[in-house]
Amino acid sequence: MALSEAEQELLAKLEASLTAEDPKLAQKLAEPPARRVHPQRATIGVIGALVGIALIVIGLSIALIWLSVAGFVVMLVATIFFLTAWRPNPGGSGRPATRVGSPPPASPDFMSRLEQRWRQRQNPGGQ
Repeated sequence: MALSEAEQELLAKLEASLTAEDPKLAQKLAEPPARRVHPQRATIGVIGALVGIALIVIGLSIALIWLSVAGFVVMLVATIFFLTAWRPNPGGSGRPATRVGSPPPASPDFMSRLEQRWRQRQNPGGQ
């Protein structure tokens, strides 16, 4: 559905104000996210999915249901493996890559307050 002229003008004004207020954010939103492909993982995923399909067909043709189930599991794992081959490139964005779940670096004020509290607990009477 096409936008009306008024909506297009409003959108252009919003875009201009965003660019004026925060040019870094506007640039980041304009760029597509950088992705890195792991060709080895993608290849293993495709081969695994084909092996899984073959096991399903063979299991159904010779009436071994366990072989078909195993083929399905192999195909499912290989498909997940294939889909995880495309990861965001940590170097693609302007900020350094951090580990997931790692705590943010503590500020010096925070550390000094912790040290002060520790000292107060060690010397409760101010001795």
